[in-house]
Amino acid sequence: RGAEEALGLRLRLEGIGTIMLPTLYDPSELRSEFNGKVVRYLQDSGSTVTEGQPYVELEAMKMIMPVKATATGKITHTRGAGSVVSAGELLGSLELEDPS
Repeated sequence: RGAEEALGLRLRLEGIGTIMLPTLYDPSELRSEFNGKVVRYLQDSGSTVTEGQPYVELEAMKMIMPVKATATGKITHTRGAGSVVSAGELLGSLELEDPS
C-alpha cells in the first residue's frame, strides 16, 4: 500500500517494512520531517554542519526530536525558535561544501 505525504510517497511493504520515496530532494534544503514546533537550533546561522549532524530540535506530541543535516555545508536558518512547521517545510538552507 502507498500513501502520498508532504515529503513523498510512503510505501508499506508487507513483511519488509516501510520505504519513503521523496518527491523532491535537494541536499542544500533542510526540511522538517514531521509536523512540530522549532524548539531551538543546535548550530548558529553561518556555522558549518556536517552530514548526519543534528542541527535543530523539533517538538511533536510533547517529544523533542533532533533533525539531522542531509549534507555538509554552511547553514542559514529560515525559521525562528517557536515557529510551528509542517512536514516538508523549509527550516534552513546549506551552502554546500561540495556542490557536485
